[in-house]
Amino acid sequence: MISETASFYNALLTHYLSQRHEALAVLKLYMTKPSAVGEHSDLLEDMKKWTSKLADAEEALEVLTKYFKMDEVSKGEEKDE
Repeated sequence: MISETASFYNALLTHYLSQRHEALAVLKLYMTKPSAVGEHSDLLEDMKKWTSKLADAEEALEVLTKYFKMDEVSKGEEKDE
């Protein structure tokens, strides 16, 4: 059975991976299929928003893997630096 700590870790990891995938999908659509976007008067602002979401998700994933590795979390330990 997975520990509560590992469950929280997995939930966070899944959340930020999902955000990353969503942002990448939207940005790829905007950059490779402009006809699919249709009339979008504020396209650049929307692209900036999705780029920020991608950066935030990437940063969160880096923090999780830097400070809380799965093998350490499953033992209930936190990495201190």
